[in-house]
Amino acid sequence: MAHFIGVQVGRYVLPGGESEGLMRFLGERVGGEVRRVVRMPREDGEDWEMEIRPLRLSFHRVLRERGIVAPSAPTRVSRDAQGHVLRDGDGLVVLQRDESDRGYLSGMELYHQRVAAMIVWESLQGDSRYEFETKKPGEGENWERFADELLIELEQSGWSVGDVLWFCEQVGELSRMTGEHVREGRARFF
Repeated sequence: MAHFIGVQVGRYVLPGGESEGLMRFLGERVGGEVRRVVRMPREDGEDWEMEIRPLRLSFHRVLRERGIVAPSAPTRVSRDAQGHVLRDGDGLVVLQRDESDRGYLSGMELYHQRVAAMIVWESLQGDSRYEFETKKPGEGENWERFADELLIELEQSGWSVGDVLWFCEQVGELSRMTGEHVREGRARFF
C-alpha cells in the first residue's frame, strides 16, 4: 500500500489507526457519495437505467497496483538510410520505441478494454439492481483475468463497443474529466 504524508492511501487510515476519510470545510465534513441516474439507449428502444458513481481519485493507481498496466513498446535499433546502426556521442547504439509492433498494439487495445471494463464495474458498484456473475478477485488474485471475464460478461449481456464508450463518457462527465480526456480515451479504445 502506498503512503503519502502519513496517510495510507487506499484505506484512509491515519497514524494511530483511526479512519477519517473526509475533509472539512469550515469545520463541516464535505464529500460523500455522488451518484447520477443515466439511461443507456438500446437497439430495441428500451433504455437501461443505471445509477452510476464517479471514478475515485485513486482509480488508475489502484488498477496499476492490481497489475492492470499498459504494455511497454518494444525497442529496435535505429539505422541510417544505408542500414548502418546509429550510435550516440558515447558510441552507444541508439534505440527507438517501436509503437507499430503488432504485439504492442494488441496489448494496448486489450489494456484499454480492461480499463473500460473496470470503469463499468466500479461505476455500477452502487446500483444494487446490477450484479456481475464474474466474482471480484481476492487478495493476491489475478485482476487482469477479472477484467477479461468482465469484458466477456458484458459482451454476452448485449453490450456493444458503442455502449461501453457511451457509458465511459457518462462516467467521465460525472467524474469531471475534461472533454479532452474523454476524446483521448475513446481514441485509445479502438
